[in-house]
Order: sequence, then structure tokens, then C-alpha cells
Amino acid sequence: MSQANKQTWQDQDLGRRELHRENKRLQQKLDELMESISQYRTTQTKYESFELALLESESFYDVIDGLLNRLRMDFKLDAIKLNLFDPDGIARELLMGKHTDFRALTLVENYQHMTLIIRELQAKRLFPGGAIGHMRPQLTTEQEAIKSMEFYTNGIRSMAFLPLIRDHLLIGYLVLGSQSERRFNPNLAIDLLSHLAAVTSVCIENSLSREQLRQLSQIDMLTRVKNRRAFDSALRKEIARAQRHTNTLSCLYVDLDHFKQINDNYGHATGDRVLKSVAQSVQDMLRESDTMARVGGEEFTVLLPNTGANGSADIAERIRARVESLEVPDDQGMVVKLTTSIGYTCWSPGMIANETVDDVHRRLMGNADKAVYNAKEHGRNRVENLPYGTLRNDGHTDGWD
Repeated sequence: MSQANKQTWQDQDLGRRELHRENKRLQQKLDELMESISQYRTTQTKYESFELALLESESFYDVIDGLLNRLRMDFKLDAIKLNLFDPDGIARELLMGKHTDFRALTLVENYQHMTLIIRELQAKRLFPGGAIGHMRPQLTTEQEAIKSMEFYTNGIRSMAFLPLIRDHLLIGYLVLGSQSERRFNPNLAIDLLSHLAAVTSVCIENSLSREQLRQLSQIDMLTRVKNRRAFDSALRKEIARAQRHTNTLSCLYVDLDHFKQINDNYGHATGDRVLKSVAQSVQDMLRESDTMARVGGEEFTVLLPNTGANGSADIAERIRARVESLEVPDDQGMVVKLTTSIGYTCWSPGMIANETVDDVHRRLMGNADKAVYNAKEHGRNRVENLPYGTLRNDGHTDGWD
């Protein structure tokens, strides 16, 4: 083989080897790209599944639980934090004290306090400047920004800050933390997180609105206690619970004395003030597990779970004394004095054989109502008890039909 042919062959062999190496590099890049696409699709599916579950949440509590518990578990987060703007205490009220179940949840009443941390991070150029209502999710590994979120978990090295925005207003923010510096690296795409932030914002706003409407449908608008419909529902639930746990359940019927005379003599505006004052005063005396409702013009009912005759008598007498001590002003500032008649009855499972929930419901309400009638017959401003098993002269149990 001539020297020229040998050189040509060597050049061709070198070219083939270089082409082979280049093909291997391209194949490796293609494999990495396919793996990245596969991982992205898997992550996207997880996000979609989580968002669907969030959208299907039945209550505001379920939405918060999903965000702070399921999200953390599904995506193996090391830390999470949720701040919500709650100026009127609506979120706190809907959670009914259960907001303490969520250590990572903060309800903020002042808008400036909620946005302060964002403004500080913008001022330090750790977050981009501009209107907060147009802010996009931010990924960062800056320790100063991470520490400002005051995570309960130590060692967080990267975080995703998701502003929750509706109609260009910040309603809160969700922060995700990881002990891996690569997890929320600023160079990563944020499209999935942006979609999650948008879905979260909608779910929070919709669940708040939906539960507010549901609560309003069960609230007496004048006194702000429950209405008859809500009380009936609560009573049935408490009867079923008492049957499961063999607990005593008591029902009080509170009827203001001579209320028609108050309206006639002082006017309906004063009558309304009386009703609101009585409702608030009695409600303040009750436990969280108790239920108070307005079931008529000047008539209220109180449901006392796990409370027997002695406890019911004590509570009824304290309510009577509280109402008697109230001083409600009329339109001229003169004090209107009040009294009330209260009847109560107590029930325990098995007192009467083969009773249905409807049977217990009617007899509890009916006997408490009859006990009020007895209190008024015996002079008003007093408490009367009618035992649950008491029968009328005709042999039928008193009750609401």
C-alpha cells in the first residue's frame, strides 16, 4: 500500500471514529432529552392529579388540608408554608378554630403585613420588582430569601414562591421548600408551578365563596345565630352521634316574655336590638359543641350534646339570669328590661324502645316547647323541665308534627 493510500485510509478511519463518537454524543443527548420529557410528563401528570383533587374539594378545610398535607406528601417536599389574606376573619371562622391544625398556615388580617416580605425581597433584588398583582412564581436558592420565609424545617436550600393572585390582587402566597439545591433552581421552567398557583387561587376563592353562601343559608340574618333549618340538621346529627356513643342530649327552648309589648311600646327597631342582644349574650355562654338557633319571632332553641338534667338546668338558669340582667336601650336611650321563660328536656338512647331519629327529634323539640308553655303558665321568668318520657292526658307524646 502506497504511503498516500495509507494516509487516506487512516484519515477515513479517523473520520469514522469521530463520526461514531459524535453519534454516541447525539444519542446520549437524545436519551437525556427523552428522559427529561418522560420525567416532565410524569410530573405534569402528578400536578394534574393534584389539581383535580383540589378542584373537587368539598370544603375550605379540605382545600387547605390538600395544600399543606397532600401536596407535601405527593411531591416529597421538605417544607411548605401558606399565608392567606383574611381581613374579615372569614377563613378563620370557616375553619372553626381548626386553623391550628395547620402549623404552616398563617392568616393575615392586614394587607401591608402580608406584602411586606415581598417588598423587602424586591428591595434587596432577590425578587424582581413591579406590581405584586402581576407577580409570577419565583425559584431561588438565595439563603436570605429562604430564611425570610421562616420555615419550621431547617436545611432548606431551594424554594418556590407561588403568589396567589385573583383579579390582579394578591390573596396569599404558597411557598415550597426543598433541602436539595437543584429542586427549585432559578434556571428551571415555572410553567407547571404557574398553573398550580392559578388553580390554587381559584380553589381558595371559590371554596370561601361557596361556604359563605352555604353558611348564609343557615344563618338568621338578624341575630347571626343559626336558623330553624340549620338547627334541625344539627339536631339530627347530634341524635345520631348520641346513639353511637350512648350520650345524653338535651334541648332548651328559650322564649322571651311579653316580646310583643316591647315591639308595641318601643318599636320594632328596639325589638330587633333586643333579639340581637339576647342571641349574642346566650351564644357567648355556650360551648363550641353547642348549637343555638332562632326558630321563631322571639323563640330560640339551644342544643346541648353530652349534657344531662343537672347540667341543662344549670345552663338554663344561667341563661335566664343573663337575659334578666341585660339592659337594651330604646331609640331614646331608655333601658328596656327583659325576662325569658325556658323549658328543657333530656334524652338518652334507649329511653323509649324502637325510636327513630325523627321520633327523638319531634319529642325533644315538643317536650322543650311544652316545658316553656308550663313556665309561662307558672308566672314566666323561670325554668321548667318536662321529662322526655312524659305523655299527655290522651296518651300521646307531645311533639311537633
